[in-house]
Amino acid sequence: MKHKIKILILCIVSIFMLSGCTGGDLLQQREKKAAQSNTILIGVPVPMDFARENTKFLQGIELAVEDINAAGVNGKKIEVEIVDDKGIFKNAVDIAQMFSENTEMIAVIGHWYSDICIPIAKIYEEAGMLNIVPTVSNPELTEKGYKYVFQNITSDNEIARKICSHAKAQGYDKVVIYYEESSYGENLAYAIEAAAKKNEIKVVDRTAGLVTVDQFRKAHDKWKALEFDAVLLALNMPEGGKVISELRELNQEAGIIAADGLDVEHFSDELGDKAEGVVIVTTYSPGYLNSELQGFIDRYQKKFNDKPDIWAIQGYESLQLIACAIDATDSYSPTVIADYLHNMKKQKSILGTISFNEHGELEGRGIYTKVIIDGQTHYFN
Repeated sequence: MKHKIKILILCIVSIFMLSGCTGGDLLQQREKKAAQSNTILIGVPVPMDFARENTKFLQGIELAVEDINAAGVNGKKIEVEIVDDKGIFKNAVDIAQMFSENTEMIAVIGHWYSDICIPIAKIYEEAGMLNIVPTVSNPELTEKGYKYVFQNITSDNEIARKICSHAKAQGYDKVVIYYEESSYGENLAYAIEAAAKKNEIKVVDRTAGLVTVDQFRKAHDKWKALEFDAVLLALNMPEGGKVISELRELNQEAGIIAADGLDVEHFSDELGDKAEGVVIVTTYSPGYLNSELQGFIDRYQKKFNDKPDIWAIQGYESLQLIACAIDATDSYSPTVIADYLHNMKKQKSILGTISFNEHGELEGRGIYTKVIIDGQTHYFN
């Protein structure tokens, strides 16, 4: 499957070359049209149903547009084109091609899933399109040395280290790693395994794809025989919720620590009492407020009469990042903006002071844990 994806991406990239639309041509056209226009167009591809039902990402984007346009950017307004890729690879490729050929658009925020975003990033790179990625934490995204692709979320390597340091602090000596069969799950599982080794935690099993109750029961019997203490999860919803429910049916005592793929709205509501004691590693804690975060929370609650989640912040920060870079450089050139971001000195943001390294990987964010106790979420450093 991955081989077919690579062939498809190469074919799409070759279309630009055969049609005469080289990255340089598209870059110049983007800069020229943005300079002449009254608006700055940003593409936002999302799996609409998932984003709406599980996150507040789109609300974060909406608030960012409102905040930015209150003052404008160099006298211009931000406009976003939100398109539903349905989390389907072919749809996402079609959207990426459409966005890349649209020279009125200077940047894209997305895509959502690593299996889609990582191969498609090449399309944006070849087209000279700035690509800010707020949800894909897989370090593979930044390993290719792209100029225009920025991972605006803490890397899975950092998340894995936090998962295992927390496990060690809880006295968990033997753990099971359960992951989803995707590039996100597989890479995060490897990162957790490496971090476990450094923390002198023994991984007694590493598994995925337990579909039936009988399969899960047999796996659990094996884990019990190996005297496991906890299960470390590299999963997204809804699979993560199903795995936790199955585990709690069989075992009320085992520790459960999950990565931020399970840091979604309604997590506790969906799992009920089975969410009790589950620990989730996250990059957001309302207990560690700075003036920027407090201001954001206040504006968000005033507009939506609701509390933001981490994904609202991710959407908001990603759009603000583009606007700030345009303002700082006084340029609409994706090349100039990308150079600025790569060399940006530490900059204040909602979640702390951030920068990007030479590979486009985010640095500087704090990492926290949150745990469900008596149905309520409690945050810890």
